[in-house]
Parts: sequence; C-alpha cells; structure tokens
Amino acid sequence: MQKNEEDIQIFSTIAKIHRAIQRELNRRLQKLNITYLDFLILKATNEGPKTMVELAKRFYVTQAAITSAVDRLEKYNLVERRRNSKDRRVIVISITPEGKRTFEEGVKIYKAFASEILGDMGEMRDVLIKLNRILEKLNNIEEK
Repeated sequence: MQKNEEDIQIFSTIAKIHRAIQRELNRRLQKLNITYLDFLILKATNEGPKTMVELAKRFYVTQAAITSAVDRLEKYNLVERRRNSKDRRVIVISITPEGKRTFEEGVKIYKAFASEILGDMGEMRDVLIKLNRILEKLNNIEEK
C-alpha cells in the first residue's frame, strides 16, 4: 500500500471510530434527554460562560447547530442565554444548577462507556497511551 493510501486509511479509521463513539454516546445520553453535542455544551459551560461562536468553533459545528442544541438545552432549563453587557449582539450561554446535575450524570455515563471500551486492554494500554499522544499532536496541528 502506498503512503497516500495508508494516510487515507488512517483518516478513515479515525472517522469511523469517532462516528461510532458519537452514535453510542447519543444513544446512552438519551435517558438524560440530551445528545452528545448537548453534553459537550454542558461540559464547556460548566467551565464558565461561553459565547455561541466559541462553542461552534470549539466543537467544529455550525452556529446553526449550536443554536438548535442551545434551544433544546434551554427548553429543559439546562442552560440560559444572556446578552453580553458590552456588546448586545453577543449571546453568552451559562449552565444552570439543573444543567450541572445533568452534566454530572452525563459524566458518569461517559466514564462508564470509556471504561467498558478501554477497561480490559491489558498489554495494549501502553500502545493506547502512545496513540493518544499522537492523536493529541494531530489535534494541536489542526488548532494552529
């Protein structure tokens, strides 16, 4: 196999794994009435208030996708929107106490899933740690 074909295969495998994880997390998080993107938004806003633009950039989705997710989260009283006092055009998203509780339940689901998938890797653990370092480097290249 040529290098270019190997590169495409690597990217394809990473994308398939990402989609499979996302699909399964969506299924598991349904019991909390949230999607994986909703969970990520709760995680980000749990760190502190975020603008809609920040969320869209952070999660590589459109502002329309963030708006739709925030609408859903707001409907369940998990986040609230406020206009920025310095620039009224900017909307800031904050997590609510109910959102924090839902996020904490989501973290339990997320950790259980990660343990289920990665828990029994045994001798492969060292390989996974090295792979993670490589993937983090790839991610940092994208962010520059």
